Amino acid sequence: MGVKRKEPLFLEAPLRKERTWVYPWLGLLVGLGLGTLVGHPLAMVVQNVHAHLMEGTPLDLGRAIIHSFHVHMWPMTLLFALFGGIVWAVIGWIFMHLRKNRLRLDTLHQEFELQVATLRHQYKNLAIGIQGFSHRVKNKLKELDLALKSCEMPDCPAFTHSRQGMEALEQNVNVLEEAAQRLTHTLGQELLFLKALTSDTLAPTPQDFYRLLTHCIQHLRGLRFRDKEIRFNINGQPLEECCPAGLVFPFEPYSMEVILQNVLTNAMKHGDNIRIRVAEAHDRVRVEVQDNGPGVEVEKLQRHLLTPTDRKEESTHLGLKVSLHLLVKCGGRLGVRSEPGAGATFILEFPR
Repeated sequence: MGVKRKEPLFLEAPLRKERTWVYPWLGLLVGLGLGTLVGHPLAMVVQNVHAHLMEGTPLDLGRAIIHSFHVHMWPMTLLFALFGGIVWAVIGWIFMHLRKNRLRLDTLHQEFELQVATLRHQYKNLAIGIQGFSHRVKNKLKELDLALKSCEMPDCPAFTHSRQGMEALEQNVNVLEEAAQRLTHTLGQELLFLKALTSDTLAPTPQDFYRLLTHCIQHLRGLRFRDKEIRFNINGQPLEECCPAGLVFPFEPYSMEVILQNVLTNAMKHGDNIRIRVAEAHDRVRVEVQDNGPGVEVEKLQRHLLTPTDRKEESTHLGLKVSLHLLVKCGGRLGVRSEPGAGATFILEFPR
């Protein structure tokens, strides 16, 4: 008895398809109906009211409506039907092109997200390949080191030269591995920026703010500031002991992560003692990030944010520009309080 083979299920891409060509024809039918059932009777009612006011004829709106459907009125009825059909067909044609443009924009947005995902996949594979290569080289170096130790001979120039070459090779492999990690980090940041800037379709959902905040801090400490000793204090408590209860409110995670990472990076770059205060006030959540760095000139910073980016300058403040754009986009605000030599405090306000 043979096994009955099931038919395959062919998957469909999530592309929005719509029969936009029906809108002009639908508008034509609606216009014909409105012209016949509404336009001509309304004209007869207006004519009856006008005759009553100007000539004193009896006012009979019901009879005027019934008279508009009389057989001998077919030329006027046809004229109103044609006029209504043409007007509504034009409206349908305009709406058809609006819908086509909207669908085209949605398709371009979806294709952009697919291209970003493909780019991320390719660079992720590249970074994984570099890391795998460095791990394999390290394992081979360990085997060679053990082999050299087993045949170590005193006063052997070749052995000493081999050991020095292996140490230099191991240092180069470490540099290669760190480069792969930086590539992964940079790629993740760039893709996070793109996701945040194009996240109009993502709705805010209730999430734990403290969880995302600590994730951003640990992520930056692990990848970008591993060689710098930085102390964090959140609401008067060390980072390891803070936030047991959590703070849940609706926000869009991609935009929030970009905003927090930009502000935290700026503070961690210029200071080593970061104080963070989080408070709820009415319908807003207020976050203050204070560092002990050299401070900034607030007026100069405002001028930089209002002018186009100049690559010749030492700092383009691109991160703050992106954060400010995302905050305005979600209805929040970005403030700064600083004095030269006394550190800076960036104030983030999010809608509750």
